[in-house]
Amino acid sequence: MGIIISGFSNIGKSTFAKRGESVIDLDTCYFKKNDGWIDIYIECMLALKDKYDYVFITTYSDVLQELNKRKVEYYLIYPERELKEEYRQRAIQRNSDDSFIQSFFDKWDTHINDCENNTCPNKIILKKGEYLSDVINSINKNSRWIICF
Repeated sequence: MGIIISGFSNIGKSTFAKRGESVIDLDTCYFKKNDGWIDIYIECMLALKDKYDYVFITTYSDVLQELNKRKVEYYLIYPERELKEEYRQRAIQRNSDDSFIQSFFDKWDTHINDCENNTCPNKIILKKGEYLSDVINSINKNSRWIICF
């Protein structure tokens, strides 16, 4: 069984995946956002955790609320609020689309609020210059938690 990680944008999920670990990033862009999509997304996530060591998922609050309701254990990894400019630079360096950058960072405080207000007991808050690879070892692989991005 794998670990599910809900990981914030630009924390280094793609770079971590290149290390050769058994990883899948379950991007929500592959799901039609109609009625019931969250249930389908979660069912896919739960199936994939049996095949991969790490399943990276969205930080969408609706998805995480449903995970909390179902008592699915996961890690929520996000940056400190004051790191907005550092994360904007990360997005620019990875050649993210300008419209994504504008949209995402216009809603930075909302995204951070959603993470801070989430009742997930397994939160890891990244400090200046930290990436997923810097904190992944603090996650107890034996617990087989689900880590959400």
